[in-house]
Amino acid sequence: MSWLIEKPRLYAWGSVQLARLGRPDIALGFLGGIGDDLLCTAPIDEWLCRGAQRVWFFTRHPDLYTHYDRRVRLIPEDARYQHLALRLGRPMRALGYSSLDPGSDKDSPLSEHLIVAMCRKAMLAGRVRLRPHLALSAGELARAGRWNSYIALQVSSLTASVPMANKQWLAGRFQTVADQLAARGLRCVQVGSRSDPPLTGVADLRGRGSLRETAAVLAHTRLFVGLVGFLMHLARAVECPAVIVYGGRESPEFTGYACNVNVTNRPPCAPCWQRNRCDYAHACMENITAEQVIAAVEAALARPRAPLAVEEAVL
Repeated sequence: MSWLIEKPRLYAWGSVQLARLGRPDIALGFLGGIGDDLLCTAPIDEWLCRGAQRVWFFTRHPDLYTHYDRRVRLIPEDARYQHLALRLGRPMRALGYSSLDPGSDKDSPLSEHLIVAMCRKAMLAGRVRLRPHLALSAGELARAGRWNSYIALQVSSLTASVPMANKQWLAGRFQTVADQLAARGLRCVQVGSRSDPPLTGVADLRGRGSLRETAAVLAHTRLFVGLVGFLMHLARAVECPAVIVYGGRESPEFTGYACNVNVTNRPPCAPCWQRNRCDYAHACMENITAEQVIAAVEAALARPRAPLAVEEAVL
């Protein structure tokens, strides 16, 4: 008998949500790590540019997207909303771009940029821009103004929802980079998680502030120096140039941005796409020196601080 009671309740709930949210033109989501969540803004923005009036965005991080107007509705991770979207003829399109083989600890290799793969799953066609988007308010930017001209440093990404040892560079070499930049009279600020190894001689913002406050800091800094992951994508979303220590686990052509200076090392085993296992003592990362990263920073600083070049692809 309970289903006789619950079914009318579900229909009543759905009617209320439909009146509140409106029928979507498209429903999208990743429901994974925060970096992939932010990447969903690329196909969302493409749909908005094509005239979509209502996009349902299924997200675990609604506080990151307060800039969206009523055309984008932030939908919680609740099976009832996915059921409602299905009933409305707009099932949530999952934007995953690879899968993990647990036996080999390997992600399926990409054959195109991950944003292209996500846009395909979002049912887009034509020209698309390979970048995420995050608009900040004048007030948010003003509050972060003190970080203008600093260089932001990220030492670790091991607190990610899916930590990957093969994305990590040595913390001691990041310290060497920080020391060399200080010797050149450049000011640095460390961003990331509170549990990241601390750097000395730099301002410390580890674990402080909201995600949007971190975005505002990056929007002001002269340069971001870090690893593949959320902060790399966040920097690109707010037009912050970056030096990214890539190593050889994956290829920046498929997961990064050509406007960045990407420090790679491609031994015969690269790209391996493995997350944590390595039969070669992490040679791709171990063989990247602090001097190489400092040279990359100098190359990036030689460029003017201006809106970044946007790569495009045609689906």
